[in-house]
Amino acid sequence: MSNLTRILLVLMTVGVVASGVGVASNAIWTDSDDVDPNLFTTGSVSLSTDPMSALVTFTSGAPGQDTGAQALTVSNDGTMELRYAVTMTADTEGKDLYAELDLTIKTVDVTTPETPCSEFDGTTLYGPAPFLLTGNLIGDPTPGIQGGERTLAASPASEDLCFRVVLPSDASNDVQAASTTAVFTFESEQTANNPP
Repeated sequence: MSNLTRILLVLMTVGVVASGVGVASNAIWTDSDDVDPNLFTTGSVSLSTDPMSALVTFTSGAPGQDTGAQALTVSNDGTMELRYAVTMTADTEGKDLYAELDLTIKTVDVTTPETPCSEFDGTTLYGPAPFLLTGNLIGDPTPGIQGGERTLAASPASEDLCFRVVLPSDASNDVQAASTTAVFTFESEQTANNPP
């Protein structure tokens, strides 16, 4: 048998094998199954206060004037645990009354929790100290754990805070006929996956 004949036989054999492989690859059975529906939802951070305005106030105040302890309820209305801080901004008409007023913030009463601020003997969170023109009262609203923030579990969760403002009996004569307003801002953030 000549070399040419051998080469042709080899090529024919390779061709037959290749065609057989091609036929075999077309005979694949398949199946599939869906995993659905895959639902993704996000949680929420939602803080509310009650009351929302005019918590501590007096008019025609005199030295020694006291607003009395007033309760404010802070609630987490969202689906995620949160921590919150409280900041303050005050303004003045030029007599700096804000610097004469003393503010104290406490947790609910230890001896009579059913009447949150009647005894005003809870843990002190701020003061007594003068109003801040602007600044942090409880914690720090900068993202992450800053220290001093309050934590509330997911809804329904709430806590009462007690606020009291006093115009000290030794208030300066310079603050007669003066006025100031104060805004307390509650800022919250999630605790989950929130690095310090």
